[in-house]
Formats: sequence, C-alpha cells, structure tokens
Amino acid sequence: MVIVSLRIYMLDSNLKNNEDFIKGYLLGHQDEYCEITNWIATVVKNDYWGLKEDWDDIIQDVRMKLYINLKQKRFRSSSSLKTYVYRIAKYTCIDYLRKKYRTKEVSIDSVEVKEEKDAFATLIRKEQEQIVRQIFLELAERCRKILQMVFIEKLSYKEISSRLGVAEGTVKSRVSRCIEKAIQLGKKFSE
Repeated sequence: MVIVSLRIYMLDSNLKNNEDFIKGYLLGHQDEYCEITNWIATVVKNDYWGLKEDWDDIIQDVRMKLYINLKQKRFRSSSSLKTYVYRIAKYTCIDYLRKKYRTKEVSIDSVEVKEEKDAFATLIRKEQEQIVRQIFLELAERCRKILQMVFIEKLSYKEISSRLGVAEGTVKSRVSRCIEKAIQLGKKFSE
C-alpha cells in the first residue's frame, strides 16, 4: 500500500514515473488498473452529472478510450496522467448527456402524449407540457428563437453563432440568460 501511495505521489508531481505507470496499466497490472479506475470513478460518479444508472457503462467507455489513447501514445505528458484521465472521463460524461437529451424529441407546438398506464402520470405530464408552452410563449422573440435553435433544431453553439452572425461566447451567454428567464417563468407558472 505504501508503494502505491508513493507511486501516486510521484504521478501527481509529474515525475518520470508516468511512463512506468502507463506501461503497467497497458500490461494490465492490478495496482495501476485499480488506481486509474478510481480516478475515472471519481469523475463519473459525481452527482453533478445525474448519470447514476450509466456509471458502469461510462467507466468502461473511459477505460477503452484511455487504453486506445495510451496505446497510440497520445498522452504527451504536458499535464499529469491523472489530469489526462479526468479530462477523458469528463468529456465522456458530457457525450453521454448529449446522447441522453438529444434523443428526446421536444415539440412546443404540438406535444403528443403516448398512452401511459398510470392516469396520474399522464395528467402530470400534460400539466408540465402546458407550462412549457406557456413559458415559451411568454419569452421574448429573441429568446424563443435561440432556444428553438438549441433544443428543437439541436444546433451547436458554433452553428448558431454563424447563423446569427455573433461570437460563440455571445451565443452561450444569450442561451444562459434565456434559460434563466425560462426558469423564472417556470417557477411563476408552477405556483
């Protein structure tokens, strides 16, 4: 245990041991494999993501990406190995969130309610959809337009930026402000 702790300290200090640690991981050594899995789990199992049901799949995906990247020598040692693993885990979680929420179709004009076994759930869903429509109609035209591009047309910030002729940072701040306004309206309508 002391040897593993010493090895972790050396990795965090960006010493030459990164190469030995990577070789051990690629060869399937238990210490390196467990340590990297712990790093991955630290990021993936953060409640912030809301991906609890996908933890095992995400951890496996991160391991696979990391293995491929390390095998192809994409790690350049410009940061610590731990930071590199954290970044891969973080971006994999973001990809999972994109897939999860982009596959759901949202239509403001007409929302079809599928048959549900529970009548109470259907009632709640209709109520929520009505609130979403009210929020959308109460928003300023500028907000409706930009939120439609993000959530209905599913355009990236870059695509929206070129369509509106403004900087990508401007698009991000506009989206953020419009979402804040929508949340405020949502609180008002749900009371």
